[in-house]
Amino acid sequence: MKLRNPIFLLAIIVNFNTNALTLEIPSYPENAVIPDDYTCDAIGSSGLSPQLLWGDAPQGTMSFAVIFNDETLNFLHWKLFNIDPSVFHIPEGKPVDVGTEGLSNFGQRRYGGPCPPGTGNYVMTVHAVNTIFASNNPSVAQIEAASIESATWGAFRSNNSDQDRYEYLAKYRVTFNADWNSTDHPIDFPGGSAHFSPLVGNTHNVAGQIWDVGGIATNGIEQMAETGGTSILNTEIDTVLNSGGTESRVNGAGAGNVDSIEIEMTVSNSHPLFSMVTMIAPSPDWFVGVHDLDLRENGVWRQNYTVDLFPYDAGTQDGDSFNNAGANTNPRDPIEQIVTSPFPNGIPLGTFVFERLSVSGVVPDDIFQNGFE
Repeated sequence: MKLRNPIFLLAIIVNFNTNALTLEIPSYPENAVIPDDYTCDAIGSSGLSPQLLWGDAPQGTMSFAVIFNDETLNFLHWKLFNIDPSVFHIPEGKPVDVGTEGLSNFGQRRYGGPCPPGTGNYVMTVHAVNTIFASNNPSVAQIEAASIESATWGAFRSNNSDQDRYEYLAKYRVTFNADWNSTDHPIDFPGGSAHFSPLVGNTHNVAGQIWDVGGIATNGIEQMAETGGTSILNTEIDTVLNSGGTESRVNGAGAGNVDSIEIEMTVSNSHPLFSMVTMIAPSPDWFVGVHDLDLRENGVWRQNYTVDLFPYDAGTQDGDSFNNAGANTNPRDPIEQIVTSPFPNGIPLGTFVFERLSVSGVVPDDIFQNGFE
């Protein structure tokens, strides 16, 4: 562990509109130690660019740009521009996946970690701008002039350098308690063939959604709901993972109609949502699952949580009984909860039980949204 001069980052939200643009850096929270991995002390590199998350872009945004500057020395460490307005996440160490890097004062088109001769005053800013830059290296002044709204985020680095990640994480045990029985669900109960397909899901942010009530099933949801297969949905989740919307794919075994299956997964403050599905088998295109479940309550990871699992129709087959698939529905109908035969009584087919096993990192501070703090 090396002793370093302190490095400071300002934490400011500049609020030009009613719905302020916001910025978070999950790699290190505000007023926490900045690890060496993001500075010039990173082993074998000039430092990792941190993970960035933002939201609430104003109307008229044509692209985003990111500036990382040492205001004490007026030294530019990083410039990233022409980020598509649909992007709200930059994966750690992967800025070129979402934008174009301009020249820093190091003379390089890449992130350059802070390494001041004395105390540094660093500011990370995301700009929502009203243009797409034709230049391959727009100046900071040009980016600021085109800015509709800006948000900045910061953290403190003490003399004690530290390699830990500070993102707020929780590890959970998830238990699928299947309870599809002939007493609660007697209509056309399929007897010994009743079961649930292998579990498949993901931890994600809003960009990583895999299904929603009222939405149209993807090919992966169709395969899962009709056959119990997971290959297409696994690929869809992995594609969103590579683009930053998903942090991890979560898979589990299939289950009998009355059974219990356990899996473990980790959620993060940058990807706090959980979705998972399993086919009701046999059936035309019916399944149970959860979508976009936030395991935080008032910003803190829940200790224990139980979700009832009701049946859904994927809207991809016309069949109306367990062993009658029917024809393909073309075009597909929206996904909807089944409230008629063979599940008219509103009794769930099981539960997902979430048991928090551990927590790490720091609960993020509130972001200032009204002027300067």
